[in-house]
Amino acid sequence: MTATKPYDVWLWVELIGFDNEQPDYGVEAYLRNAGLAPDAVALLLFNPDFVHSHEGLAEHRPLPFDCCSYGGHPYGYDRARQDWTTHQLRGLVATLRQRGIAVYLSLFDMFVSDPWLGQHPEVWHVTSAGERIRSVCPWKHLADGSWYEDFFAAQLARVLTDYSFDGFHQADGYSHPRLPLHVGDSSDDMIAQFLGDASVSLPAPLAEPSGDDPGVIGERAAWIWGHARREWIGFYARRVTRFCRTVAEAVHGVGGQVVLNQALTREPLEALYRYGVDYRAIAEVGVDGFVCETVAPGVALGAESGMEANPHYDYQAALLMMKARLPGVTLRCLNGVHDVNEQWDVLRHGPASLEREIQCQSNLFRWTAGGDLERCSAGPVVCLADGLQPHEWQWLREWWDLAFATNSRRTRGATLIWSDNTFEPQLGEYIATRRWTTHKLLQELMARGAPVHAVARIEDLAAVQGPLLALNPQLLPEDELQALLAYNRGPLALIGGLPAGLPAADVAFRDVHEPGALRCAVYGAAQGYQASIAPEGLEALPEDLMGLPEPPTFVQELPFRKVSEGFLRACAELLASCAGVVRVLRRADVIRVQTLELEEGLLRLLIGNDSHYYVITELDLGETVRTARVVSSFPGTPPAVAGSTLTVRVPGKGIVVLEVAVE
Repeated sequence: MTATKPYDVWLWVELIGFDNEQPDYGVEAYLRNAGLAPDAVALLLFNPDFVHSHEGLAEHRPLPFDCCSYGGHPYGYDRARQDWTTHQLRGLVATLRQRGIAVYLSLFDMFVSDPWLGQHPEVWHVTSAGERIRSVCPWKHLADGSWYEDFFAAQLARVLTDYSFDGFHQADGYSHPRLPLHVGDSSDDMIAQFLGDASVSLPAPLAEPSGDDPGVIGERAAWIWGHARREWIGFYARRVTRFCRTVAEAVHGVGGQVVLNQALTREPLEALYRYGVDYRAIAEVGVDGFVCETVAPGVALGAESGMEANPHYDYQAALLMMKARLPGVTLRCLNGVHDVNEQWDVLRHGPASLEREIQCQSNLFRWTAGGDLERCSAGPVVCLADGLQPHEWQWLREWWDLAFATNSRRTRGATLIWSDNTFEPQLGEYIATRRWTTHKLLQELMARGAPVHAVARIEDLAAVQGPLLALNPQLLPEDELQALLAYNRGPLALIGGLPAGLPAADVAFRDVHEPGALRCAVYGAAQGYQASIAPEGLEALPEDLMGLPEPPTFVQELPFRKVSEGFLRACAELLASCAGVVRVLRRADVIRVQTLELEEGLLRLLIGNDSHYYVITELDLGETVRTARVVSSFPGTPPAVAGSTLTVRVPGKGIVVLEVAVE
C-alpha cells in the first residue's frame, strides 16, 4: 500500500524566477536550487490582458512587460526582468510539465499596460467616488452588451489549451471584488443588474442611468449601504458565484482545474459581508480548492502599507472556520515568504514569525464523521517563490516536514462546533446589533489562551471527544441546541447570546456591557469557578448602528460592540480549565501552548511567544514528565524538567516545538 504524501507544495512564482536565456528556461537550476519538485507551479502573469489579447500561438509575439514580472517591476533578487515571448512561455510550461509538475495560470484583476483594457473602460472598477481604477470588474457587460464573463471564460479556455496549462489560479480580484462593497461598483451597469436581481427600489434619481456621474454614484453607494445592505450583499454573492461558475465550467471543459484565493484573508462571514463572496456557494459550483491567505507575519510586519496589525489569531481562527464551512474542499495555506514588487520579505525580516505560522496553521484540525482528525491545510503555497537561496529553501522544507510529520490522535483543548444554520442569521444579527461574530469571539479567546485548535460540524457531533465550545448559540436551531446539551463526552461551553430556557449551568456569568451583554454558561465543569469581571466605562452606543464607519481595507477590523477584557479572560481561563491543558506558570501574558497527543503518553507542544523578546517560560503539564526533547531548531539545549514542570526559552514572535513523554 502506497503511503499518503503528508503535504502538497505549491509555488506561486513570476516569470522573473526563471531564465529565458537558458535552453530549459532555467527550470533545472530553479529546481536544483529549491531542492524539491513541487506538486504545482502557479505562474503569476499578473495582467489579465494576457488572456484578453490572446490570438493563438501561430505567431511568436512578445508578452506585455507587466506579464514578465508582477506589475512590471524591473528586477528581482536573482535577475532583471526579461522580455518573454508567447513561444518561450509555452516552452517553460512544457518543461515544467515534463518534470511532473502541474502548471497553473495565475492572474490578478489589475494591470499596468492595457492593449485590450485600454479599449474597454466599461469593465473597469468604479469606486463610490465615481473614479475608474485600473482594476477589472468581472461582473459587467462589454460595450456591445455581451457579458464580460463569457468573453473572459472563452478566452481563458483557449489560453489554457494553447499553452497546455493544467488549470487556473483565480487570484485576487477574480476570486472576489477588489473593492469592499460599501465603496464598490455602483456604476450604471451594476445598478441595472442589482435592480433586476433584487426586490429593491432606489429613489428615482439614483435608479436612472447617469452616465456614471460621480455625484450620482456616491449618492447611490451611500443609499444602498444605509437602506439595502442585505440586498446588496446578496446580489453580489450571487453575481460573484455566477462568474465563478462560468469560469469553472470553461476550465473543466478543457480538462483543467481551478483554485481560488480567499477573499483577502477574510473568514466566511466577513468575506460575505465585506466582499459579497459566499465560499460555500462558490464551492458548490465546482471549483477544485481554495488558497487561504494565512499571511499574518507579513501583515504584522506592515506589508500592507505599513499599517499596524497583529492578526495571528485572526487568521488561525479563520482557517478553522474555512474548513468547517468547506469540509470537502482542499485548502492550501499561503506561506508569504517575500514579494519584491510589494516590498516585503518575511523570510529575511521576520523568520521567527514565519516558523510559528507554519507550525500553528499546519496543526489545526477538523473532526471527521469517522472520528479522525483531518488537517485543515493540505500544504503550503509559497508566495512568491523566486529569489530564494538554497539554505532558505532547506529551512522552509525542514519546518514543513516538522509541521506535517506526525498525525495527532487528538488535540488537548476544546472543539469549536460549527452549524451552517447559523450563518445567514448571524449576518443579519451583526448588521442590526454589531454584536461579536463567531470569528471575532474565537480569535479574541484564542489570543487570551483559550485552547481551541479543532472544529467539528454539528452533524459530526457523535464522533467528537472532549470539551465542546459553541459560540453565539442563540442562533442555533432548537434541535441542534438540544443535541449539544445532551453531549456527555466532555464539558460544554456556550458563549455569546444565550437562548431562553436553558437548564441551570455549573458555571455561569455575564459581561458588564449592556444592553445585550454576552454571557457564558458551562455544563460539566467543576463547580466553584468565580469569574472576576471589573466594571468598565459605559459604552456610548450611537443611535444609528448601520451608520458606523466601515474599514477601508481588510487589515482594519469591522466595527463591533464592546466586550470587556475581564469577560474574555474569564472565558479563556474557564475553557483552559475544562480542557485540562498545559498551564503556563511563567509569562502567561505572552506564552500560548498548543498541545497535540500523538499517542498514549507522548505529546507535542507548540509553544508560541506573542512578545518581541526572548521569554523564559515554565509550564505545568499536570503529569510527571519522563523526557522532553526539542524537535525545532531552537533552543539548542533541552528544557529543564522537574516533576510535572518544564522550563524553556522561546524566541520573540517565534515558536519552540517539544516532544514530551509523560507518565
